[in-house]
Amino acid sequence: MSKRTDKKRQKRFNEVHPTTTAPAAQPVVETAAPTAEPVPEVTVTETTAPVNVAPAYDLFIQYQNGEYDAAVLAEKILDKCKAEGMDSSDLKIYVKPEDKKAYYACAGGTGAIELA
Repeated sequence: MSKRTDKKRQKRFNEVHPTTTAPAAQPVVETAAPTAEPVPEVTVTETTAPVNVAPAYDLFIQYQNGEYDAAVLAEKILDKCKAEGMDSSDLKIYVKPEDKKAYYACAGGTGAIELA
């Protein structure tokens, strides 16, 4: 390509993609005059309660004419973990429909439940 073609191409590119080197104008912020009355302080307290957020979807597992609701399985497994005194903070659930079992592993141990 010739230098002239390259310059034309660069000019068209710059027209389509302009670059601004000037700094953007800063918005003007007006402040109100100070009042004679002091503004009361607001205290903020932190809450440390865990927040359980339900998923925004329903998950079903279908296998050989059987259907299993993942939310129901998770609830059963959490109840079983709580009954056995296991820590379910790091819970992993493995569904194996051909065995009709859902296996789980958590910080407190492992186990399985029968799929209904």
